Amino acid sequence: MKIINIGILGFGNIGKELFVSLTDKIALIEETSGYKLNISKVLVKEINKKRDIDINKELITNDPEEIISNKDISIVIELMGGAENAYPFVKKALQSKKSIITANKDLIATYGTELFSLAKENKVSIFFEAAVASGTPIISTLMRDLSATNISSIRGIINGTSNFILSEMEEKQSEFKDALKLAQNLGYAEPDPSNDITGLDACYKLAILTSLAFNTEITFEDIFVEGIETIEKEDFDYAKELGYTIKLLGITENQDNNLLCRVHPVLLSLKAPLAKILGPNNAIEIKDTMLGELIIQGPGAGPSPTASAVLNDLVYLLNNLSNLSVTLPKIYNKMKMENIDILNSKFFLRFEVIDQPGVLAKMSNIFGEEKISIASVIQKENKSLQNGAELVFMTHESSQSSIDKSLKKLHSLDCVNKVINVLRVQD
Repeated sequence: MKIINIGILGFGNIGKELFVSLTDKIALIEETSGYKLNISKVLVKEINKKRDIDINKELITNDPEEIISNKDISIVIELMGGAENAYPFVKKALQSKKSIITANKDLIATYGTELFSLAKENKVSIFFEAAVASGTPIISTLMRDLSATNISSIRGIINGTSNFILSEMEEKQSEFKDALKLAQNLGYAEPDPSNDITGLDACYKLAILTSLAFNTEITFEDIFVEGIETIEKEDFDYAKELGYTIKLLGITENQDNNLLCRVHPVLLSLKAPLAKILGPNNAIEIKDTMLGELIIQGPGAGPSPTASAVLNDLVYLLNNLSNLSVTLPKIYNKMKMENIDILNSKFFLRFEVIDQPGVLAKMSNIFGEEKISIASVIQKENKSLQNGAELVFMTHESSQSSIDKSLKKLHSLDCVNKVINVLRVQD
């Protein structure tokens, strides 16, 4: 039985979980693959750190070259995190003819095309199921199961932290800051949650999914991004009254071979399947002209689902060692990336206004000037402000550019104190 030596870069929560899981399942993987597996080296930050798992001290190193330059190691599992940290090691490993398994979405979203080309050049491969939605097998679905279909759109909940926060705000009427603190206490959010709540994490993931779904090169810079920082629990009250909830979605739509890619919170119909995805879970909805609608859901984060996805990649890699070229993404389409300005959507617009006669008429006139048709209006007294009220408008389908123009005009009205929130609507 041929021996396959494995090196692991990174030994944080996910690295430790992978080490334990691989050790437990190594006999089964060997039996199904026909290869003898050996964990040769594990990269750690601190050699002498006290660890809560049993690992032979001879396996650990704080020198990445002991893995990257080791000619006996043929598979490197990268679990360091961060694009810039991992990139030089992954690049050198590929150049040294080592296949890569990674859970690093930042790395793939930023350097994916270059790394895929490098892997092909060196007759190895790079696997990244765990980079998006952890325990949800969306990468393999797009690359293998749907490779011969015609996808028209993808949309999904692809950040478990933001979905947990929004679920807490909806179900328990929590303030944003309290829901975020709970997410941090439970380990769903990092001490610095910026990437999650600003939408950047979801942006990286959408870039990867879009590249695979449409076989085209796309970077996170091509994607319009807004986060959930401005969402208030009162927004959920209005949304529920109108038959909606609020979710952070990643959306890519193919419009005549042009792609519009966006990440932002939306008012989502309570009847939509994605509206039922709660807590830290992920779900991706794929629309295909041949298959119709397909939804894949599962755990979106955590050491166990991530380690599981890495192990699945390892098994797939071992089963395809004789023909690794078939495992690489195919990037061959040239597609134009559209600007958010072309979007047509219903909109939810929430304002704080002075409670006086004529306010609604003045605001409605401005909407009329921009040819924005109003579907419904909700007006409520704002007890925290003297002579204050809140106005919520739901529009019929309007262009993003028309909404932007109307908001500029509305800002100039003396009766409008502030625009509290503007959310796009998905049915």
